[in-house]
Amino acid sequence: MEEETVKRRREEEPPVAGWQTIYCSLALILVAFFAMLVSYSSIEEKKVSIFRKGRGIMDEGSAFLSFGTKMMSQKAEEEEREVRVKNAIQALNAYCEKVGLGEGVRMEITERGFRATYANNIFFPSGIAVIRKEAYPSLDNIARIAKEGKFTLRVEGHTDDVPIRSSQFPSNWELSATRAVNVLRYLCEKGGLPAERLFAEGFAQYQPVASNDTPEGRQKNRRVVFDFALVESE
Repeated sequence: MEEETVKRRREEEPPVAGWQTIYCSLALILVAFFAMLVSYSSIEEKKVSIFRKGRGIMDEGSAFLSFGTKMMSQKAEEEEREVRVKNAIQALNAYCEKVGLGEGVRMEITERGFRATYANNIFFPSGIAVIRKEAYPSLDNIARIAKEGKFTLRVEGHTDDVPIRSSQFPSNWELSATRAVNVLRYLCEKGGLPAERLFAEGFAQYQPVASNDTPEGRQKNRRVVFDFALVESE
């Protein structure tokens, strides 16, 4: 009886799993594990791709905003420069009209500012490089406008082609250059303009604006030119 009972129990118990079953189970677990890794990896890659695209859009937007800000800044600077030139010309014109120099002064806008051309006899007698005392107020006004508008100032001396030969001025080169330097020194020493913003040049008769064949033409060629050039905002 006991043998039959033991035999029956053995027949009823399930067979013990072999090594093949355990191996297959481990293999399935590993496959599932790697599948999960691949799944997470693809998700992260998508996230990284989205992040990169978003960052690229942000960078492009920042660059566009930076460019727009720069353009607006440049436009504001250009407008400010135009206002400075306009105000200086108006102030100079107003003064010249007030003292009766309207017909003796010509103005023209340049790329960097403007030029004011004065008839030579406003500042100097014929053949002389000493500034007339009557011209001091005009030079004071020029210095004030140059300071307020923040301009550099180049003074040009020009003559007609009538030769000059004296112990002081062997030629028109010396005469025109000395006149320009004397005006420059006045603007610096009396007008208070910084020396580093002042320049002087003498052109003698070699840059005429009219024919030297007539008295009227020679009178136009005898001139003092003030070239106002804007200094960058400080």
